Amino acid sequence: MQWPVTTHLRATLRNWKDIEWIFEKDGALRDIYVQNTTISDWKKVVDLLNSDYKLTFGIYEDNLADKIDFGYVKKMFADETGELETKSATIDLDGIVVKCYFFLIDQIEFDINPSEIQSELELKKVTDFMKTISAELGKQITLCGENQPEFPLIKIDSKNGIEKILTEKDAKSLWKKSDQKVSGFAKFKSTIIMKYFPKLFEKKILESANKEYKSTLKEKNVW
Repeated sequence: MQWPVTTHLRATLRNWKDIEWIFEKDGALRDIYVQNTTISDWKKVVDLLNSDYKLTFGIYEDNLADKIDFGYVKKMFADETGELETKSATIDLDGIVVKCYFFLIDQIEFDINPSEIQSELELKKVTDFMKTISAELGKQITLCGENQPEFPLIKIDSKNGIEKILTEKDAKSLWKKSDQKVSGFAKFKSTIIMKYFPKLFEKKILESANKEYKSTLKEKNVW
């Protein structure tokens, strides 16, 4: 089923008013996902980030590299002991900080702080980044609420010419029609659920608090 969504990402002063709700400050981050990925996809993304973006890779501020060590990334994926130091990448999108985490082979994950997206200018930097990743992989990429990959707020699929964004009205309608379960950790926050379905939000938090973090297949997405 096709849901009604805004089908363009070239924000204007007029439609920014319909988009800015996604980046309201609510104490949660906004996650960017590529689902159904492989180690080859990760290699392509790491090569792209290393060649085209200013970034740091590591753990501590005083011990950071300016390139992602893909060999170390593969070790993190293979580590079953939990003893290997977990490193992440911090990407500078011309003033917007994007974090990249190496949690799962089959799900590429970034996050941003919504407080840094205050106008159509910052939005374009984020969506341009998403378009580049999607084009490189030939796969869909989405921006979602924190730990809510199954409920995309922005969807881009360069290969298939898809660029869609939800208005708040769209999102409310979608959630009401959906029986999707919300995944994530106890820290997960969702503007949609918290605002319109506070009791459901409390229930989902209790259900997911102790669950192992797993990837979400693209086919499980609401739209």
